[in-house]
Amino acid sequence: MEISPIFPMQPIPYFGEELEGEWIFEPKIDGWRMQIIKYKDERVEFWGRRLEKNPNWTKNLSYLIPYLKEIPPGTLLDSELYSTKGRRGIPSVMTRTNLAKPIIYVFDIVFLNGVFIGDKPLRERKLLLRELILKPPFYFLEYKPLEDWEIALRETLKMGFEGIVIKNLDSPYLISKSAPIATHHWRKIKG
Repeated sequence: MEISPIFPMQPIPYFGEELEGEWIFEPKIDGWRMQIIKYKDERVEFWGRRLEKNPNWTKNLSYLIPYLKEIPPGTLLDSELYSTKGRRGIPSVMTRTNLAKPIIYVFDIVFLNGVFIGDKPLRERKLLLRELILKPPFYFLEYKPLEDWEIALRETLKMGFEGIVIKNLDSPYLISKSAPIATHHWRKIKG
C-alpha cells in the first residue's frame, strides 16, 4: 500500500454500553482534523479529513515543515490542528496573520517508514508514536487508562476541552480511499 492522503478513521458516539477490553481516553480537541504526510522523498503535506473537497493545506501551513525534520520519511500522522486562541484562531494559523499560534496534537500513526501499520493494535501504534521526535508546535496528545468514563469526562471538561474520545487499545486503524470509516473501537463523548 502506497502512502497517500486517507480518509481518517472516525469515532462514533458512546451511549454508555458495556465496554469490553482495555480502553484509554484522550481529550477531544475542538480543532480541525489533519493528517501529516512525510513522503519517502522527504516532501511534507498537510491534509484535512474531507478528501472529497481536496483539502490540501500544505501551501498555507508550509511554514510548519521545518519542525518535522526528525520525522522519518514514509510517515503519516493523524492529528488535530488547533491554536492558542482555540478553534476560532485556526483561520489565523492558516493565513499566518499571527493573531494565533498553531498547536498540533498528534494522536496516531498510520504509516511508518513507508509501511502501513494500521493493522497493528493501537497500543503498539502509541508506542511507535512515542519514539518519534516531535518539536513544538507539534505535541503528543496525552492519554490515560479509562476506568470511569464519567469521571474522565468531568476532569477533561474542567481542563477546558469539549469532551473525550475513548479508544480500545486493541483496535486497528481502518482506512478507505472512498469514504471515512466510523468505528465502534473509537467513541466520542461530549460534555
